[in-house]
Amino acid sequence: MRTSIVKSFTWNWPYTPINLAIITVAALVCRWLLRKGINWLIGWMLRRTEKRRSSETTHGGIAIGELTGLNAERQAQRTTTVGRLLSNIGVALIVAIAVMWGFDTVGIQLTPILASAGVAGIALAFGAQTLVKDLLSGLFLIFEDQYGVGDVVEINDIKGTIEDIGLRVTRIRDFDGLIWYIRNGEITTVGNRTQGVATTLTDITVHASEDPLVVMRVLKMVIREVDQDPQFSDSLLETPTVLGVTDITGDQMTFQISTKCVAQTQYDVIRTIRRKVKDAFDEARIRGAF
Repeated sequence: MRTSIVKSFTWNWPYTPINLAIITVAALVCRWLLRKGINWLIGWMLRRTEKRRSSETTHGGIAIGELTGLNAERQAQRTTTVGRLLSNIGVALIVAIAVMWGFDTVGIQLTPILASAGVAGIALAFGAQTLVKDLLSGLFLIFEDQYGVGDVVEINDIKGTIEDIGLRVTRIRDFDGLIWYIRNGEITTVGNRTQGVATTLTDITVHASEDPLVVMRVLKMVIREVDQDPQFSDSLLETPTVLGVTDITGDQMTFQISTKCVAQTQYDVIRTIRRKVKDAFDEARIRGAF
């Protein structure tokens, strides 16, 4: 096979060097255009995602995305990872095409080479199915912004904080401090507690003998006080709502308060509401459930 390939080699001066130079220049130009195109595409996708995540603002007029503190890091990570991968794939294709074009220019037959490489390629591809699946899954996880470093998530029944995202493996630390390494190809379900908005319902129970109108008036006073608190101007997306009586069981009556907050900030708001409700009930002599 090597003999037949060598025998087909041709070199015509000056046409062959000129053609090879043209192929080289064309490959370099294509590489430059590819990188420009990838940079533009990544930038467009990031702007689109940022616009979507910044569409809602808090009472303080600050976009949700700005409060997480993760956007800059997330954008840098996504841009670097996705851009590098797409660029490497594109450059590899350009180099392969340029090499085949150059071989054809000097008269080298590629059929025997491709036949031998094809058998090895099939064997390699069959053995690397899992790796390819992990890499593709990692690419889409990052590109679709399903989660980022610092997000509190639940992945395949594992709850914790994302510490690192690679193309093959995601590293997550659970609430007990244990670090999990999850292959991206094995991720089937993702729940993200950090992105976007958290709407919560808080149950407030009182004795069933209490006047519902009085309880409602006290609860509305409390949520109005919380809503006007500067401490929560960047947490609350809208004024909390008292939904009224939602359940009466035995000697207890349940009211619900609905709050809409920036994700991960709802816990402080709920704790404050409960504390202020307790103080207000004590002052108004409203009995709690017992």
